[in-house]
Amino acid sequence: MKGAVAAALIGSVAASHNAHVGFHARRGDYPMSVPAYEVCEVATVYETVYVHPSEIPAPVANSTIYVYPSPVPATSTSSYSTIELPANTSTPCTEVETPTPTPEAYTPVPTTSEKPYVPLPPPVSSYEAPPPPPVYTPVPVPSSSKAAPKPKPSKPADTSYEYSHSGRIVTKGNKWAITYTPYTKEGECKSAEEVKGDIKKISDMGFTTIRSYSTDCGVFENVVPECQKYGLKVIYGIFLEAGGSYGKGPFSPYAENQLNEIKDNAPKDSVAMVIVGNEAIFNGYCTADELASYIDHVREVLQGAGFPKDIAITTTEPVDIWEQYGKPLCAHIDIFTTQVHPFFTAKISAEEAGDFAKEQLEQAAAVCPEAAAKGKYITEIGWPKQGSANGNAVPGYDEQKTAIKKIMEKVGKESCLFSYQDDLWKAPGAFGVEQSFGCADAVY
Repeated sequence: MKGAVAAALIGSVAASHNAHVGFHARRGDYPMSVPAYEVCEVATVYETVYVHPSEIPAPVANSTIYVYPSPVPATSTSSYSTIELPANTSTPCTEVETPTPTPEAYTPVPTTSEKPYVPLPPPVSSYEAPPPPPVYTPVPVPSSSKAAPKPKPSKPADTSYEYSHSGRIVTKGNKWAITYTPYTKEGECKSAEEVKGDIKKISDMGFTTIRSYSTDCGVFENVVPECQKYGLKVIYGIFLEAGGSYGKGPFSPYAENQLNEIKDNAPKDSVAMVIVGNEAIFNGYCTADELASYIDHVREVLQGAGFPKDIAITTTEPVDIWEQYGKPLCAHIDIFTTQVHPFFTAKISAEEAGDFAKEQLEQAAAVCPEAAAKGKYITEIGWPKQGSANGNAVPGYDEQKTAIKKIMEKVGKESCLFSYQDDLWKAPGAFGVEQSFGCADAVY
């Protein structure tokens, strides 16, 4: 597990999956609501007044008033009013303009020039719709003249036999693999001497294989040479993150650099399998179709560089993600792999971890039966030794030993334990357990 690890859950237990670090809530769209309003039409009223000069009032400024359209009564017995309305008088309000009269004895006083008809502007709303959430859209890698062609799909390795018989999977008793990241408790890269001590201990514990999540922190400089020394095989990983081909997703330079390091440096005889992405769909880093295309690309590159066709190229996701989104991947993976974390299902105790793991593996594998027929494996499974209880799932040293024992009894030959050491550089996460999955001292 590199960074935040997500629990693999199914059906009724999928809700607790979100408790595991790595889940990102997505905001929905916010529909913009425009307030309704009415626009009043304007009617200009022209008034001609005949008065005696002695009755002329002092000039006043023009004014505008709003009235309902109705006849305007004469202001006095010596005058009368004429109202001229626009054709459309069906709206509830009109604008009446009363011009200032000009004193001339016994002659009609012309009104001011007619103002053009202008509808009232709509009221200004202070409401501003929030911006829509960013949507991840993969962008094709640019080229000088035209879009880069998509890689041609390649066929999964022709492994009509079980993968466990290929020589790529080696077990010792009920032990197979354990995850290993060469990071210190502060998240820095371990020294070569520290790595030497770790790999020797893993070999002494009886494991035959380690799982590496990416190629960083001296994997080929320090880790792989020590694995070669003790005859350990390696599950190589190409870690994917967000941003598509311009970020750290499929076909990005970030992903391609890891692929090229594996192509140029991995001893071909000691490759157990290659896992492209770790819970990449669960974390929203890419879609199943994008991941499938990149899996084919990885296979094509490695086989083109002389890697044997029997090396399985696959990916791994939690159980519920396989069930919801995994079907498009089935034709592109050589074997089936999934992540199972019993602790994040509240009804499961440490004593029940093994049976739960076996059940989860079978249920997830049913999504891709052809790939699973060649081989099905759990690529992460463990139990924390510190933190808060999750229902029946209680962390602790004794509980971890019990859970690991039950897991090894039921699915040890198909499971990669998580993890060799505590990851103190991580955030504590849900139930405060993310740092304490190190199980080197709990393995029998």
